[in-house]
Amino acid sequence: MGKHKLQVHADRVRARPAVSPTLSMNLGLGAIALGLWGALFPHHVKRTLGVTAPAPLVQTVFGARELWSGFTLAGDPTKSGVLWARVAGDAFDILALRTLDRPANPRRGTVRAALGIVLAVTALDVLAAARMSNVQRNAA
Repeated sequence: MGKHKLQVHADRVRARPAVSPTLSMNLGLGAIALGLWGALFPHHVKRTLGVTAPAPLVQTVFGARELWSGFTLAGDPTKSGVLWARVAGDAFDILALRTLDRPANPRRGTVRAALGIVLAVTALDVLAAARMSNVQRNAA
């Protein structure tokens, strides 16, 4: 009986820096938490930020969107399209928060804090999206 060479193929993901998939995963986990808040407690979101939109709109626009991106990234943190979709969602959130940042809103301080957090997360989303856009998958 002759010798047979066993060849194993694995999908290796290369991203620079190597922390990018971990960052994407953590962004996804944070999105799941935020999505649960928006989906399950839309009235609390409304009270916290002074939102006047109907609860189902809050559940859809904030809850469902965050849950979708969060669970997708938790399954595969290298999906650059999802990360870029998060960036687009961040732009929407920034516009919404800027609209809520008005003197008549009694929750203006909370809105400003949320805006600062969203701006920081947007920077991380852009970084992760740019890094994951350059991911190369090689079967070895």
